[in-house]
Amino acid sequence: MTSAAMRFSIPATAQSRVRQLVEATNARAAVHHLSAYTLDISKPFLADYHDIDGRLIGQRPTITVTISGDVPRHDGWAVIARLDHDEAGETITSAFPGLPERDAEAARQYRAIENFCHGCAVARHRTATYLARHENGEIRQLGTTCVEPYTGLPIKGLEALWRFGTLKDSDWDPEGGGIPADLRVPVIEVLRVTAAIVATDGRFYSRSEQWANIQPTADTVEAYFFDRKAPQAWRDGIDADADAPSTAAAVRAWAVQGYGSLSDYRHKVGQLAKAETVDPRHLSTLVSAIAGWYRDQEKEATERAARNSRPQGTVGERITTTATVTTVIELEGRTYGYHTQRRRLVKFQDGDGNVFVWFSSAADVPDQGDEVELTGTVKDHSTYGETAQTVLTRCRVAAREPVAA
Repeated sequence: MTSAAMRFSIPATAQSRVRQLVEATNARAAVHHLSAYTLDISKPFLADYHDIDGRLIGQRPTITVTISGDVPRHDGWAVIARLDHDEAGETITSAFPGLPERDAEAARQYRAIENFCHGCAVARHRTATYLARHENGEIRQLGTTCVEPYTGLPIKGLEALWRFGTLKDSDWDPEGGGIPADLRVPVIEVLRVTAAIVATDGRFYSRSEQWANIQPTADTVEAYFFDRKAPQAWRDGIDADADAPSTAAAVRAWAVQGYGSLSDYRHKVGQLAKAETVDPRHLSTLVSAIAGWYRDQEKEATERAARNSRPQGTVGERITTTATVTTVIELEGRTYGYHTQRRRLVKFQDGDGNVFVWFSSAADVPDQGDEVELTGTVKDHSTYGETAQTVLTRCRVAAREPVAA
């Protein structure tokens, strides 16, 4: 017996379908007393996925399928190929699925005779003929109805087995032609693209800001990977950011440190960052890691600067400085009769790292991150932890005037 073997890769989601097709084909071949073929499926692995334009997007779970069996043979004869003849006189040779290379090469080298059959020697129009090869090397071109009388092999059973040859090139994805649902994107690539987009936009935009007609950063990242209409020049601009890879590596390291944290968010982001690839459903969560990383970077920079903080002014002195709001904390209000006075702790830091504290009962206070001109009366000098603080009262806060170019 001559063994036949076909090996090819398909999406892991198609595993049950290929099993059904092999079982159905074997059942049909068995009706004609042909031996069944065996099916072996590998464990799933991740394989590169290229979109219809050839662009590498990510990876998807894939399996390797191996279909093997014995090429049907009777009295030394085996059918090794089918010859399809078109109206233009061209002949397309299709070797029997999994045929050994020696027999496949013999089929390719054979010079077909149009409309001819060695079995009945009748010349008439035929859309398909078959090549039968004897173990002694003799080859005969046979019409469909002459295959079984000449070789003793059932043509319908052979045609059933020929279906195995179509499995390799079959489209195993659902109709629609969209991005596969099981596609996974490399984590480091998602973070690299995110870093480049944030650098271009100047900041991270969350989904809660959609009301302002601003496209969230996560949506922009998704467009980079999945929007087939996105301009290639735009993608090239993102890819040209030389600093994005190092930022992505730093964000990933920061995210992984949060794995196992008591914070559900930090744990989830850490879990995603630890993996090599991410499901698109979790893309927005992974993308948001860059915002947390930037916040921690700013916090660390503020704390480093605060180590240089020195008491400013003298008690009772009215001072003015340019500073940035670093903290706004809501305090317990004071109740006077039926009225409750709102109180907040506001911290500022100037360019030299000096820290100012204001316990405010004002109706409005600046937001964290605002750069302001701060005027207040020195009430006290204190220390918080190891940081020297200047406590102010009767403060006046004004937005900082832009510096003339």
